This record gives sequence, C-alpha cells and structure tokens, in this order.
Amino acid sequence: MAPPPPELMFELVGEILLRLPPSDPASLIRASLVCKPWLRLVFDAAFLRRYIAFHGAPPLLGFLANIRGNGYNEPRLVPSATHSCFKPPAFDCSRLPWVMDCRHGRALLFDMWADSEGALSVWDPVTGDRQVLPKPRRCKFISAAAVLCAGAAAGCDHLDCRGDPFLVVCLGMSPMDDGFTLTDVCVYSSQAGSWGAPASIDLGPDSISKMNRGVITGDEVYFGLMCSARILKCGLRNNALSLIDLPDQCDHWNFVLMLTEDSSLGLANVRDSNLYLSSWKVNPEGLGEWVNYRVIKLETLLSIRSPCAASVIGFAEGVDVIFVSTYVGVFAAELKSGKVTKVGGTEGYLSVLPIMGFYTPDFGRRRHRHGLADF
Repeated sequence: MAPPPPELMFELVGEILLRLPPSDPASLIRASLVCKPWLRLVFDAAFLRRYIAFHGAPPLLGFLANIRGNGYNEPRLVPSATHSCFKPPAFDCSRLPWVMDCRHGRALLFDMWADSEGALSVWDPVTGDRQVLPKPRRCKFISAAAVLCAGAAAGCDHLDCRGDPFLVVCLGMSPMDDGFTLTDVCVYSSQAGSWGAPASIDLGPDSISKMNRGVITGDEVYFGLMCSARILKCGLRNNALSLIDLPDQCDHWNFVLMLTEDSSLGLANVRDSNLYLSSWKVNPEGLGEWVNYRVIKLETLLSIRSPCAASVIGFAEGVDVIFVSTYVGVFAAELKSGKVTKVGGTEGYLSVLPIMGFYTPDFGRRRHRHGLADF
C-alpha cells in the first residue's frame, strides 16, 4: 500500500489561495470548507489584505443603472454575469432615487422629492448600510454629486477602504437676486458630519451637469456640463473651480468622463458610429489640450449594423470597461481584450454606474463575527 502523500506546507497553502481569481469569488468559500485551518486563513484580516493587494484593481461585481420609465427614473441593480454569486441587498426604489455616483465601495443616491433631510444618502451595495446626509444649505437644486474615500487626496489605493470616512462633493444651483443662477460646489465630510463652506462660480444655465458620474483624479473632481461643451474642475485642497473645453469632435450630449491608464482625465464620446477615446494632457507651461489616442469602429466592436444612434453611458475604472447603449440593447465592452457582453435591453438606459469590489458570498454576515471589514 502506497504511503499517503505528504501534507502541504501551510505557508504554501496561503500562496496557493492567494492566487484564486477574484472573478470567481465563490472559490475562496469552497477553499474555506476544506478544514478549519483553511477557514481561519481565508477569513484572516492579514490574508484578505494580501489577497486584495495581490490582485490590484477590484473586479466588476455589477452595476447600478438609471432607466427612463413612465416619465420617471427607475433605478436598477444588475449583477455582473461573471459574478452571479453576488447577491446584493434589497434595493429600495420606493422613492425612485437617482443614482449619482458609485465608487470606493459606496453608492450615492439622490431623492429629488425629499425635503432638506434625505435628499442625498450614501448606500453600501454589499452590506445594505445606508447613511442619510443633510442637504447643502446653499444648493436650491442639486445638479450632480460624487462620493469618494476621504483618503483619495492622500493617495489611498481604494482596495480596502469600505467603511472608512468618506467625502461627498455636491454641485448645485442657487438663485441670485438679479435673476441669474450661481453654481455652488460643497464638500461633505463624514468625519465632521457637516458640509464645508461652498465655492461658487457663475455658469448660468450651463451649471446643469450630465447624468453620468464625474471623475476623480487625486484631489480633483471633474463634472461634465450638459448644456455646454465644457467640464467643471473642482479642487478639493484649494476649493478652486475652473473650466475645460471639450474636444472639437465631441458632441456635448454624448460623452462620459473616464480615467486613462495613467490615472489622468480622459473622455469617451461617440460620433459618426465611432468611439473616440481622448486624454487631457498638460504641458510644462501649464497649458492643457485634448489628445485622441484611440478610435474604435462601433460596427466592428459590437457586431451590429448602423450603430449611428449609439451612446456611451458609463465607464468602469481599473478594468477599462465601457458601456454603450444601442437600438438593440446595452453592451459592456472591454477595451483591452475587445470582449463584448450584452448587459441590458432597450428599456431606455440613461446612465450606468459600475459596482467595483472584492466580494465573497455570505461575507457581509461573517464580517461582524470575525471583526473584519468587507473587501
């Protein structure tokens, strides 16, 4: 009778489990059922931090979508096909909130029918935790907002910051005595529990932002303006506001802001059945310009005829996935591999906001038992 194989060194077990793909989060759960030592390892905080650092950019778990229906916005939560084990908590659509942003493990919801309290709330799509924010005092009408980890300006990699303090940057309009409208930008701190002093700029009707989310690079937040070919740049450190013109080929009704591979400001827009990818470059003299670095034929990418009515409605940072709405449905296109997946129908998708994160089934319930944060 052959002797039993030697036991695997426990140090090697950790190295093997470390390489289980985040695209199959259930694999960690299956590994934890092998024996108690493996269970303790999988749910050890140090191992989870190593796992996150090893794999880098969080995978795409699904997305939140704003959909036009019966004259109102109907938000929808859609798990990714590759993460079918992702079971998000119940999504309360009773007040039909607008999903303004989703990043760093949090979603920002806006209820236009709410009073001063409850207009804005931060919701965790993994645990279901929800925090209601007070309405900014100066903003009569909220046009756009972004939620981000409070450590974004300090260089946080956002791989394991769910549950940490956060900031909300709100773009709103306030009426003036002479009949014109002033655009205010306010920042909410979860640590302080209050809004800071607003910065203001006179944009007139151009202060209405696009429905797609903004982009954050370091300590700068960018919002696309819907009624003009411009982008509003908000500096978090110095509270400064400035404007950037869109590229010449860009239709100001059909674009989304994005991050490029070097984490600088980028833009994707559709024109003449082509998808243009552009990057904002600043020279040593401080002057900026748009540089087109890629043009993709949508007819070839999506394998559909006459994509002239296509529109770009979202972008997933880190995994370079862009969402395009067409007359036959919504597609998620991986820019690096060229893989295209149909993720939605023709219901009238207005914007798509990806949910990024490391996730394992049942982890939300286990985290309190083990004293860990969701990852």
